[in-house]
Amino acid sequence: MLGYAMLSWSYWYALDVRPGRGWLAWLLAMLYAMTDEYHQSFVAGRYPSAWDVFMFDNLGAVISMWLVHTYEEKRPARFEADRLEA
Repeated sequence: MLGYAMLSWSYWYALDVRPGRGWLAWLLAMLYAMTDEYHQSFVAGRYPSAWDVFMFDNLGAVISMWLVHTYEEKRPARFEADRLEA
């Protein structure tokens, strides 16, 4: 869960996602989770599990995006200082 929480946060940060568009970071993390499970089907001793994707990986990404959303609501608007100078 922690890994996918960090992955979705990284996508959010790297893509400079605007408020209300955190679903994009979540979607990218879920697509990666699905490809990772597919990859596990080729590794000896491991098996793919939809339960991992939809329960654990999804939960980590959702919690991360919820925390980002909560933080963004309490924080002043981005680039507010730039708008005041212009």
